[in-house]
Amino acid sequence: MRVKLFAENNLKKNALSLFLITLFFCFIGSHLRIPEEFSLFWPVNALIAGLMVRNPFLHTTSSYLVCYAAMIFNDTVFSGWALPAVTVNFANILFILVSVSMLIKHLQPPSANSQVFNAMRIFPACFLGAAACATWGAWAQDIDFNARFVVAWGDWFSEQFSTSLMLLPVMLARSLRNVSPRTLLHPGKLLPLAAVVLSLTMGAMIGGAGSLTFPVPALIWCAIVLPIPVTSLVILITGITEIVLVSHGVMNIQGDDALLPISHLTSARLGVATVALSPLLVAVSMDAIRQLNHRLALRANFDFLTQLLSRSGLYESLKQEPFSLQREAGVVMLDVDYFKAINDNFGHDAGDGVLEEIARRMQRVVGNRGMVCRFGGEEFVVVVFDYSHLQLYQLAEAIRQAMVKEKFWIQGNTVTVTASLGLARGSAQSEREWPGVINRLVSAADKNLYLSKRNGRNQTSPAMEPRSMVNDVA
Repeated sequence: MRVKLFAENNLKKNALSLFLITLFFCFIGSHLRIPEEFSLFWPVNALIAGLMVRNPFLHTTSSYLVCYAAMIFNDTVFSGWALPAVTVNFANILFILVSVSMLIKHLQPPSANSQVFNAMRIFPACFLGAAACATWGAWAQDIDFNARFVVAWGDWFSEQFSTSLMLLPVMLARSLRNVSPRTLLHPGKLLPLAAVVLSLTMGAMIGGAGSLTFPVPALIWCAIVLPIPVTSLVILITGITEIVLVSHGVMNIQGDDALLPISHLTSARLGVATVALSPLLVAVSMDAIRQLNHRLALRANFDFLTQLLSRSGLYESLKQEPFSLQREAGVVMLDVDYFKAINDNFGHDAGDGVLEEIARRMQRVVGNRGMVCRFGGEEFVVVVFDYSHLQLYQLAEAIRQAMVKEKFWIQGNTVTVTASLGLARGSAQSEREWPGVINRLVSAADKNLYLSKRNGRNQTSPAMEPRSMVNDVA
């Protein structure tokens, strides 16, 4: 059972949920500062920002005041602060306000709905939010504008920038519940994860400032083959691991600190933040390409109007059918009688409605016993396998009767719509795959369809005589 933390029109519920979430993660963040390797993290700002972006109705003055009150309450009760809690925590609110204002959906132009554009907005949103937070935070510590201010500003900025750049993609990506565990167990999915572990190990062994970038190729590999939620989580875990390795001296990134008096941990944070961005952009780009290819494949393989297989979709599906020289295929080809008269008398919209209803009736009759395809215009094709002559004829007659038994409702009028059908059945000859066989049978069924038209329509050709039916059953 899923519990909804927020409801658009329930202000009290939203305020209580925001207060408790902010208080909880402030408490967690305070305790993460005790071990140096986790002093990187003040997760509450990125988490609250992610919640507000996902729930735009939370982007109100009252919501920010609730979060501010929770932060002050945490520091007053658990940290023993009083006045400093009021001034310092305003820096956290500044980060949330700036980043959410840049990311929230209803403030973006319509063209910003693409995944790639949204991902690119994360970097400047985190950068500006961290800069505003760092400026206020360093000033709130009552430090003069000197080298100590630069150090304090760097600590604040690197902490907020790296933490948010790793956490926000996880917050804003699709839920991991949408990712099937089976897809991750394939060797092709596990190899990039192994490459990340190997690159981290090599970076720790080799050392130097460039060691932080060792996982980048492996992370980009993850971005190409893994879903965005998984890639975002891998980036987050990789960043945390690098910070821990640097903090414990396992990964030595000692550099020249003559230019800026910043700590190694601050340098590590900035390096990790930079490493996190490129695979994220690759991930969202690849996801956008996958979705586009999926939509194009659906458009090519399925008829938009009837939702049946298109002609190309039929032949693609036939490639997946097990091929055997001993198997026989059957084709039923259907053409709507006097369809032009329906378009002329009632309009093309009415004609489309008739085609949709015919598709529904055909699919209802055939079920999962065969493939139903809109072959073009008002022509439909059914392909089945391992059917006898009698079974194929009975299937065709069931389809034809489904057209006749119930009249069609067209613009307030009940209209009888009939169809002519042609049959063909056979096995492979010189062909080595089903598309070639079906292509030959479709030509034969089309000739028999012409016989049905010439002999008066609303019939199936070749017709089976009652005696032939008895012999076939015997």
